[in-house]
Amino acid sequence: MFRWLALVVFFTTALSVQALNVSILISQYYSIDKSLEPYLEVYLHTIASTVDPLPSSSGDGLMEKKIKVLILFKQNNDIVNYDNFIIESGRKKDIEDFVTLKRYGMKPGEYNIEFTLADLANTNNEYRDSVTVRINSAPEHPFLSNLQLVADTTSSADEHIAKNGIFYELIPYGYMSPAINRFGLYFESYNTDQLATDIVNYHVKISKRINNTYKLVGRTALKRRSARIDDILAWFDVTYYESGQYNIMVYLSDKDRNAIDSAEYYFTKSNPVRDEAILSKKFMDEVETSFAGKLSRDQLNYTLRAIAMNVINSDVELVNRLIKDDNVIAKSNYIYKYFKEKSALHPEEYYTQYMEVAKAVDKKYKTGFGYGFESDRGLIFMKYGKPSDMISITDDPSCAPYEIWQYNEVPKLMQSNVKFLFFNPFLDGMDYRLLQSNARGEMRNPNWKKELYKTVATNPENQASERYEVPKGFNRQAEEWLQDL
Repeated sequence: MFRWLALVVFFTTALSVQALNVSILISQYYSIDKSLEPYLEVYLHTIASTVDPLPSSSGDGLMEKKIKVLILFKQNNDIVNYDNFIIESGRKKDIEDFVTLKRYGMKPGEYNIEFTLADLANTNNEYRDSVTVRINSAPEHPFLSNLQLVADTTSSADEHIAKNGIFYELIPYGYMSPAINRFGLYFESYNTDQLATDIVNYHVKISKRINNTYKLVGRTALKRRSARIDDILAWFDVTYYESGQYNIMVYLSDKDRNAIDSAEYYFTKSNPVRDEAILSKKFMDEVETSFAGKLSRDQLNYTLRAIAMNVINSDVELVNRLIKDDNVIAKSNYIYKYFKEKSALHPEEYYTQYMEVAKAVDKKYKTGFGYGFESDRGLIFMKYGKPSDMISITDDPSCAPYEIWQYNEVPKLMQSNVKFLFFNPFLDGMDYRLLQSNARGEMRNPNWKKELYKTVATNPENQASERYEVPKGFNRQAEEWLQDL
């Protein structure tokens, strides 16, 4: 069977596709032959719920989803390689996430890789992105491949997607949901037969990020026979890991246990049940007599909802559990911990100032559904602060009322000239919905012009989004604001 190796200096990234929600993992490897030619492995994990089903006339209750993928490999703006293929879910009653794996032989050098993904059932559901990759020649000394986090394995005879008869289902985005209680760590080593030992030592360390440092939470040692290539899969139990960000590091050691190479991977674990159990035991030091320990049950819930949009990803499900559960100790502990991390010396002052803003936003953007800071405009205000500029249009007869918020700088996104377009489709005065934004991680809607100007009868419904022209006669200032969205 044709086998594959990975380079010690590797490239791995995840591109989060806004509309389609596809995780794209890219890794650099080498084929096992005399020349050790490099290649790229592209792993695509599609979130099925974000893809529209294709029309079906069979009446059998089955549906199918497909994504068209175009990948261009460029050097100095010249296309040196490309691929065009379809990702298919297969015809099923209930479609789960579906994956595919592609490999591309590449020469050493720097490449710009452009991705275009489109939902075949909705061609407007499209995403484009690009990334730069540096491919290096194979080293001659012993080294480790990159690390891959594995959700599951299945036997497969398809050499295009399998390694040594096994297909490795990777964990998308490096995010372990509460449903994942164990994960596999896959890596390869090669040229270890050059070492002056028959037994090769691998040391694995897992550390949890606490503030700005990483604290060791687990370690293990693996012993393997030296070989030209060794494929290694080790499983780790994360049932009792708290939610948070983690680093896993593998060291390749010589016979004297001196590290001669290493590889690492960062991942996030979400475990709200474990977190709540820890928070529920007792009040943490200082909490009971602090501002958090003095809040009523209603005040605790109000505070949790006011910070929900700003907690780290691994804490989102925990906060939702805390809001629903009647656990005063756990609520107080979490709130104190949250504001203590924001201001170690003055957590109560930070809490007071934050909640003053939350209450003002709640009042200003209240819609009748939840609190004002839970509305679309309120959420954006709480996440990114007051906009640098804002325009409100309520008198354009060709569209619903809308607002555009512009931020000169958004430090947490490391992005400038950020814009948000909100519109009021129900004409109720307050219920403005986020329609489009150029902010990283926020809504990207290729159909925003159609949605905003759908009351204009002269514009056909089937007009492609990229060819849709904003009707004449609307506010020219709005045109200047909207042109970058």
